Amino acid sequence: MRPPEPHERDRRLRLMYALCAAAGFLVMATMAVTFVVRNADAGPWGVMRNFLRDATGNLASDFVYADLALTWAALGAFMVVEARRWRIRHVWAYIVGAPALALVVSFSVFMYVRQSRIAAARGTGPATATSDTTVPATSHATVPATVPASKGPQR
Repeated sequence: MRPPEPHERDRRLRLMYALCAAAGFLVMATMAVTFVVRNADAGPWGVMRNFLRDATGNLASDFVYADLALTWAALGAFMVVEARRWRIRHVWAYIVGAPALALVVSFSVFMYVRQSRIAAARGTGPATATSDTTVPATSHATVPATVPASKGPQR
């Protein structure tokens, strides 16, 4: 079986990232609404207080939150590097969006945008990149010779 063509691979990756973002949003929104409804009698500040109390109520939840916070920091660093590399604007919104929405949602949306930029640089995807898009020298992607690579990666 032959590997898929670059444009098909890009399309599949974008679809996977979009599905991860949608599924993550639905799951996390459902859980958030359920929590708020169950704690509605406490008022807005009471809901936040109850959430923080429940979220850090034992050593297991502390472990999960510490792991999540460290993962968020590592992914934030990755997103900043990749945003510079592929000229993705407003990377701060993806990083701030992680605790506001969910890490799975913000990171999946970032990866979707990143893959769109990669596809545009190859000439196989939507025209989301500017006309002076360059392909980083460290890219593992197979890029047609028509894509200018004279400027090198953004640092």
